[in-house]
Amino acid sequence: MRTQAVIGTLLAALAPVQAAAASPSATRTPPHAPTAVSAPAKPAGRVLARISIPRLKLRHRPIREGVSRRVLARGIGHYPGTAMPGEIGNAVLLGHRTTYLAPFHDLDRLRRGDRIIVRGGRTTHVFRAYGTRIISPRKASVLAPVPFRKGRTPRESVLTLISCHPKGSDRMRIVVIARKDGAP
Repeated sequence: MRTQAVIGTLLAALAPVQAAAASPSATRTPPHAPTAVSAPAKPAGRVLARISIPRLKLRHRPIREGVSRRVLARGIGHYPGTAMPGEIGNAVLLGHRTTYLAPFHDLDRLRRGDRIIVRGGRTTHVFRAYGTRIISPRKASVLAPVPFRKGRTPRESVLTLISCHPKGSDRMRIVVIARKDGAP
């Protein structure tokens, strides 16, 4: 089933990995997630934008296209096939909490209303966190154009941040969802 394949890829991307475990097949970009709004394919590893999260003291970290081991070892990855940050739909970003650069180490500290700033080119998008969930790695609806609501048509720009939970384990996922400030 395609949903299970997508989640399997999500699991593999977020699982703590050993540098020695990297292989050419581990660097492939996963298949596209089902979305209503999908950006044109971007080369894997290319920097799309930069993210800052003041509460987490995360400043100007690059967001790269893809969620392969190689990409996530370098920081934050954009899930292919999901909306681009600032577009209508669900832009999904993944990052590690304890391995490699651990950009989402303190993701659990984000609170409702906290700012998440994404800058790409000359455009700045400000999102506000509005919800945090702990989910099973198999919950594919987090990737839907409207997170956790498969089949719904998106009407706003949403940013979803995903990482492993608890720290040091890949048993569950922590998900922070943020809405774009102002009109979509």
